Amino acid sequence: MPTEDELRQGFRLGDWEVLPLRGVLRKDGHEEKPEPRVFGVLIALARRDGDLVTRDELVDELWDGRPTSDEPINRCLSQLRRHLGDKSRPHRYVETLTRRGYRLVQPVEPLEPEEKDAPESPEVTIDATAARWKPVGAALFVAALAWLVWTLWPPGEFRSIGVMPFENTSQDPANNYLVAGFKDELVNTLHNIPDFTVKSSRVGHTGEEVTAIAGSLGVDAVLSGRVHRVGDELQIFYTVEDGRSGDVVATAEIEGPVSEIFQLQEDLARMVRRDLFGKSSQQLISRTRPASFGAYDRYMRGLYAFDRRQDSGTSLEEAIELFQETIGLDENFGPAYLMLANAYLLLPTYRDAPADEMRQAAIATVEEGISVDESIRDASNAIFGFVYHQQMQWLEAEEAYRAATSSEVVDPNAFNWYSRMLASVGRLDASLEQALRALEMDPTSAVINSRVALAYLWLGNTRNAEEFFERARKFGASGPTHMMGYALFLFREGRSDEAYDISRHAAQVAGGSEAWIDPVFAALDDASRRDTALAAVDEAVSQDGISRQIEFIVRTVLGDHDGAMRVARLLESEGEVFEMDLLFIPEVEPLREHPDFGKLLDALGISDYWRARGCTWTGAAAVCEAA
Repeated sequence: MPTEDELRQGFRLGDWEVLPLRGVLRKDGHEEKPEPRVFGVLIALARRDGDLVTRDELVDELWDGRPTSDEPINRCLSQLRRHLGDKSRPHRYVETLTRRGYRLVQPVEPLEPEEKDAPESPEVTIDATAARWKPVGAALFVAALAWLVWTLWPPGEFRSIGVMPFENTSQDPANNYLVAGFKDELVNTLHNIPDFTVKSSRVGHTGEEVTAIAGSLGVDAVLSGRVHRVGDELQIFYTVEDGRSGDVVATAEIEGPVSEIFQLQEDLARMVRRDLFGKSSQQLISRTRPASFGAYDRYMRGLYAFDRRQDSGTSLEEAIELFQETIGLDENFGPAYLMLANAYLLLPTYRDAPADEMRQAAIATVEEGISVDESIRDASNAIFGFVYHQQMQWLEAEEAYRAATSSEVVDPNAFNWYSRMLASVGRLDASLEQALRALEMDPTSAVINSRVALAYLWLGNTRNAEEFFERARKFGASGPTHMMGYALFLFREGRSDEAYDISRHAAQVAGGSEAWIDPVFAALDDASRRDTALAAVDEAVSQDGISRQIEFIVRTVLGDHDGAMRVARLLESEGEVFEMDLLFIPEVEPLREHPDFGKLLDALGISDYWRARGCTWTGAAAVCEAA
């Protein structure tokens, strides 16, 4: 068995170096940093070096013997295996012994003295007592790890907070919009605190420990609350918890008439500021304040409908009507114009609406909004960027997105849309960067997590892609682009059965034909069936039973490069902005040798963009001088 001192100084586990003083796992220059309790599970297993560790022993050591359900332990084991890349069976690192416990499969090998790792951060100093630490048992070792984590992240210094969805305790679903709107506007108000990061979670984390929630959001503290409405009176309850320890920092209640909801939001924001920093005198005013509660009520109802557009396309039409009513009640309220423009732009994705007409309506709306509320000018650049993108005016789109993402108040979707635009011109590294910036602002968005997953997948990083595909699924991603990307990921990983299931599900959701799927997957396993598969695709096309971008990918992977180019040129000639990042993914590499591929890039304006930005195609992505 390794000594506690050997464990503390670092050890090798298979291909990984485990460095407890830094709390990291290292392999081939790559580092993973598990959350403290996950790292503690690894140390507990390493201490026994292949012998069984029971669940009760883990609870005693890491949860101080407190009653704990199986879920936190399972979550820690799952995260540990993810960090170690140990998902396949049989497991290479951590083995589960059913109803007994866990053990390490690989032996623990102490690192040589010259490989010992010392704290690298200048902010961390190991005092003389810690430096002379000797093996005195498991409890002290765990305490030493906890001390290091606390040194890196001292208590009482909150620089960020995650705001969870508020619970509607009124037993009336009709108040859901009000509760959601109160939480969203509270987030906007908290954004006014200087040097403080606020992240909004779209989903509840039922059953998860606060430390896990804070870790997944990347925040110091977590705020949760509930809203109770009785007639025209509101009662708001909130709790702030330390994301590192799980301790309750503050809990309070405020109440007042629903017509004074603005004041209630500001009062709550000041109370949170006091709880976190001990300061409450500073006035915190929401950036979005219409002239009347009636206008605000319509606006909140519109936001609620807009956010549920994936559940029903009709909700987007409802949102448009409510934003129009908001403007009718307060023609100077700029955010309503912005949201109305957003709804116009997205309507063709969910309903049979003319794209050109909706783009014109969006531009006219946002220009009217700027004329009455100058404060939305910077944010409105995202609308212009989206329209330029749809028109394949790449340089103009990029400039608009740059302006939108550098403004004081940024919608995460601006980064998301910018990411899509960059991927469309082959700048895959830059696309990932913008997608991660969107994720930083909105870590529980299904759309943004899917965007990050695709960005990683296009770059060939399947490990990270898998993590974010799973996150996107957890948060409700169901769009056709997500499904297509996920199916490609599964196919790339050799998980053809799962890719088949996802493809059938995607076809069902889209209301398209499923008849082509069996022949195509059969041809992927047996090239002699290629002609049969292509005939099935032709039949699906004749019945409008397969989208053209799916047809493009299918023909490409089946080796029908002439057919794939024909589809791409057809999309281009119709002015349709398809998922152009597909042109640059590994599966399409053989198609780039086609004599018409360069002509396609010319026709799409991508060649001109590359020349203007000084871009060079590296074989995997476009690298540009004017980044």
